[in-house]
Amino acid sequence: MEPSTSISGSIRVLHVDDEPDLADLVATYLERKDERLTVETASTVADALARLDEMDIDCVISDYEMPGQNGLEFLEAVRTDRPDFPFILFTGKGSEEIASDAISAGVTDYLQKERGIEQYTILANRVINAVERARAEQAEQRQLRAIETAHEGISILNAAGEFIYVNEAYADLYGYDLEEMLGAHWSLIYPDEDTQAIRETILPAVRTNGFWRGETTGLRADGTTFVEDHRLATTDHGELVCTVLDTTEQRRQKQAIEELHSTARAFIQAETAEEVAEIAVAAVRDILEMPANGFHRYDETDDRLVPVTWTDRTEELVGEPPVFESGEGIAWTAFAMGEPQVHDDISTNDDRYNPDTPIRSQLALPLDGRGVHLIGSPEPAAFDETDVSLAKTVAAHATAALERVEREQELTRQNDRLATFTDIVSHDLRNPLTVAIGRLELAQDTCDCPYLADVDQALTRTETLLDDLHAFAQAGTATLDLKSVDLTTLCQASWEHVETGTATLVTDTQQVIRADESRLQELLENLFSNAVEHGGDAVTVTVGDLKDGIYIADDGPGIADADKDAVFDYGYSTSQDGTGFGLSIVREIADVHGWELRLTDSDAGCARFEICNVETEGM
Repeated sequence: MEPSTSISGSIRVLHVDDEPDLADLVATYLERKDERLTVETASTVADALARLDEMDIDCVISDYEMPGQNGLEFLEAVRTDRPDFPFILFTGKGSEEIASDAISAGVTDYLQKERGIEQYTILANRVINAVERARAEQAEQRQLRAIETAHEGISILNAAGEFIYVNEAYADLYGYDLEEMLGAHWSLIYPDEDTQAIRETILPAVRTNGFWRGETTGLRADGTTFVEDHRLATTDHGELVCTVLDTTEQRRQKQAIEELHSTARAFIQAETAEEVAEIAVAAVRDILEMPANGFHRYDETDDRLVPVTWTDRTEELVGEPPVFESGEGIAWTAFAMGEPQVHDDISTNDDRYNPDTPIRSQLALPLDGRGVHLIGSPEPAAFDETDVSLAKTVAAHATAALERVEREQELTRQNDRLATFTDIVSHDLRNPLTVAIGRLELAQDTCDCPYLADVDQALTRTETLLDDLHAFAQAGTATLDLKSVDLTTLCQASWEHVETGTATLVTDTQQVIRADESRLQELLENLFSNAVEHGGDAVTVTVGDLKDGIYIADDGPGIADADKDAVFDYGYSTSQDGTGFGLSIVREIADVHGWELRLTDSDAGCARFEICNVETEGM
């Protein structure tokens, strides 16, 4: 699927990564994925913070491991002044601990760097979704402020504390007619236990300062109470102007939004569509206090909406939710139109699925072609604007989560298909290749044909390609058998498995690291083989320690600057006999361990491969 297009206008992104080339690469792909995205880059946290102060930025993408301050420290600095600012952690250093710390620190989203360009489509979608949610919440806040101003109750008291003016909104707040309040004392609308505090604390503060604002408890005519945002100000004539707003609904909305933030983190961690559905239904039931709701997913094969999960209250009202065939009911209308359907009384709606349903109010929220979330109530006009707004927020979170799950599942399927294909190719070709090699040996024993040497060379190269193809496909699989590995011992074993001639190995390391031993040995063998292939029998290969990893360097001819960006690409080789898989396998093995692989120059200007972010014994 293409990135969401539900928001308009440009989106300026700040990508922070201490590797400028990688930052530029990500910027290029994101801008290609969606024309609304404009990406600025920064290489340090300090530079990034300065950019945020100087520019209008809509979203931050940050690496985790950076010099000076890491990604989580950057996040904490941003959250100090921008608690709701979209911030996505995009890092090659992935672990459950880092993900947990990022979520606890309030990260908007967390994405681990992978190989391939598919990840940039996912990243672009997450940026757009994060900005969409942030802009929607900002719009909701602006709308809320406008509603507060329009619905404020205003009254004026004389010096004796009696109402000489009351507007309609003020009288409605307390459940009185205007005439009932005019001339009455202000104590009419406050509980007896609160009037003393008002006399002794609030009124003296108003007389001293000319103004007071705070929360008080209002008493309605029917005896119920509510928390009110109360502002008092004196006039030049000694009168007291009272402005009151019932904050009950705003408190409920604020609390719901805060709780939905934690639900958003749960959506990020969901791994299946069923988990997304369960999170959405529970959020609407428990946070929005809408007990009758259910989640339908679209079945593309049969062209229908199938119930996935629903609440007990839903089943009490309508039984097990039905399957909606194409064109049936309000649910299908919302799904097909892609627009929310809000009905105060569906008993008068000819599109309702069941004419005898006890449901009167209904919300049908589409999920961008993936299904529909249905919310109902047996009471007419049960959902106000706040209810609808909050429900739409849940639906937006669910839609984004479903899209992410689909993409991740598709990537998994692609990887599985690649592995299956590679196994079939390598295994099914192995037998006829073995037969061909055997027949060639017989032919060489029985006749002296000059063309047989070319055949021998071609078959040998084919066998090498099959071995490297299978190794490359297996290198990136995610299943690792991690254990403590003594690097010196493994280096010696790896060296013995490579045709090194008279080349020399120097192991200047004391590291014991956590790794999959067989994969690490394959990585070392490929690096050793690469050094000998390009440096010859006289080359010396040195393995040494880094602060957070190891390096493998040689004193051979080195690698030209023009080739450094391409050496890890599969198929790249400067040797006529090379398959181009060796260093690609090294990269895949490093990636699946979560290690950072760098190609640099040694002090002598020769090739030096650095493997960082390695977990060592005792760390």
